[in-house]
Order: sequence, then structure tokens, then C-alpha cells
Amino acid sequence: MRRVIVSTIVVCAVALLAFAYQDLKPGHNLLPELSNTKKVKYKTTWKITAYCPGRCCNTRFTETGIDDYTNCTAVGGLTLTGLLDAGIHVVAVDPSLIPLGSIIKYNNTYYIALDTGSAIKGFTLDILMAKHRQAHDFGVQYCDDIEVFIPENPGKVIKKIKAKAGVRKP
Repeated sequence: MRRVIVSTIVVCAVALLAFAYQDLKPGHNLLPELSNTKKVKYKTTWKITAYCPGRCCNTRFTETGIDDYTNCTAVGGLTLTGLLDAGIHVVAVDPSLIPLGSIIKYNNTYYIALDTGSAIKGFTLDILMAKHRQAHDFGVQYCDDIEVFIPENPGKVIKKIKAKAGVRKP
């Protein structure tokens, strides 16, 4: 009987620790409550591409020189690698269509719009991948089932991520 009681206590303790650990996992609880957002469903086909944090995907040659956005986000103050390490899924969007700080649901994953790109225009999404090979292998995909959640205050979402992610750019 004593073994049963001790075993029950140990199982309950492990269950409580597992439950408590959920709040400590990187990226957990960084998405805003979706009930405070406006869901927008565009009736169009989206072009989905991928990029990595490196120079290969973040350098642009212009008439005046080279623009290097290696490991930088459009919202500033965050590194792409730091966001990946924190378990945050990042997507680059056209901010004239989707405000930065919005949440995008694609392929049952929620991404936060924290980046832009010169080639990201209109109904195009660019998903951040950890390695260039992953981005290359992803290629170009198309999807009709994209959900966009625009928060009441997108700036607040960005502020929350900056405060909780702890990945300030040096």
C-alpha cells in the first residue's frame, strides 16, 4: 500500500512538472490571444517561399552599393537566429497588405510577421528557416488556405515579443 501511495505521489509530481514546463518552453505564450484579433481570409492563392538568416538570403545589390540585412528583422532590435532559438516562427510579409505583428496560420503553424523583403509583394509570404539548405529545399509553394490574424494593436505584439524573446540585436 505504501508503494502505491509513493508511486502516485511521484507520478503526480512528474505530471505537475511537465505541466509547469509548458510555460518555460521557448516561444510558448508569445502569440497574442487570437480572440483579440481580426481574422482575415483572402480568397486568393498565396505564393510561399523561404529564406535563412544568412547573407545569402539577406543581401541586396543596388545602384548605390550593397544592402546587407543579415540576421536582422524589419521590426528592429531582434535577430533572426535569436527568434529561431526562442522557438518563434517568423514570416516576412508585404506590410502594405499585412501589418507587422500580425499572425499568419499556414500549414497548421502560426507565424509572426516580423520581417519584410524587397521581393515580398502582395500575396507572398517568406518563411524563415534555420539553414539555407532548408530554405532551398522548401522552394516555392502555393496555398489557398492562409489565415491572417491582425491584432488590435500589432505594435503591442512586437513589443511583447521583444520583451519576452530576449534576443536583442548587439
